[in-house]
Amino acid sequence: MFICVYSWLIHPVRADDSLPLDSNTQARIDRGLAWLIQRQEENGMFRSNYQASTAITSLATMALLARGHVPGQGPYGQNINHAVDWVLSKQTATGLLSADAGASPMYEHGISTVMLCEVYAMLDEPRQKKVETAVANAIRLILDAQKIRKNPAAQGGWRYNPNSPDSDISVTGWQLMALRGAANIGAAIPPKALADGVAYIRLRACLGGGFSYEGNTDPNPARTGTGIVALELLGQHNSKEALAGGDYLLRTPPGKAILEFPSYAIYYCSQAAYQLGNPYWDALYTPIRDKLIATQRGEGSWPVAGPEQQAGDTYATAMALLTLEVPYRYLPLYQR
Repeated sequence: MFICVYSWLIHPVRADDSLPLDSNTQARIDRGLAWLIQRQEENGMFRSNYQASTAITSLATMALLARGHVPGQGPYGQNINHAVDWVLSKQTATGLLSADAGASPMYEHGISTVMLCEVYAMLDEPRQKKVETAVANAIRLILDAQKIRKNPAAQGGWRYNPNSPDSDISVTGWQLMALRGAANIGAAIPPKALADGVAYIRLRACLGGGFSYEGNTDPNPARTGTGIVALELLGQHNSKEALAGGDYLLRTPPGKAILEFPSYAIYYCSQAAYQLGNPYWDALYTPIRDKLIATQRGEGSWPVAGPEQQAGDTYATAMALLTLEVPYRYLPLYQR
């Protein structure tokens, strides 16, 4: 049985100047959320180019939570409840949280597990019990997938499928966030699993700063943000690898650079900058925020670009919102 081990206030949504964002940014966020809600089906799923995706539905749900909206209350309370119900309905007998057994279900699984952990303490009792069971099964799958025999350079991480014999930093980042989120709500996570995950992330650190995808060369902002967040959330505060990654981001600012995976990069880099604090936060978040404000469409959505185009505008909008919402600090996982 899970016991909630963190204590935090559920803040009502307020449209005033006491919030940690200027009124224009707040208005942009609220317009984006209003557009996002229009993408939700009656069954609770958020539409995307992937058709049914627990990952994109979970990201949209977290965007609502990150603004201070809560399940069962306020204008979006039932939208959150229905989204949670839909994600739960897609869990398979193995514990996998995925609506599509495609090429990379562990992405969906990690993201969806993170969302369920974040919303758990806010749910009504019947839903909380369902989420408790679902998270227990989801975490068991993550832990079993980490134990698959891999080559030494891949040990401790995860890849696209539960039985993958290799690993990459992107999928690994989401699984480690899921483990940390589950620990936050009282799940017993083996220390070795966390230590092995940290060791894998450190193997991806590049000599000149930043983090790589599979080896330890060719860093980019998206991979670097992932590596920093993983280390910080797992207690490796101000590690030499994370600080070198922050310095790499200062040299390659995601708010100004041309990004291969723009939505993914700005999401992780904003979280990384917040975890590291200044000078990284002021230098990195402001240009990201300004770029997002400049590229938001009139109806509230953000366009998708690059290889992420296959995910669609629902994905891009959810990621943009989660990026802008970092200063609210409403999601327990993203607090320092």
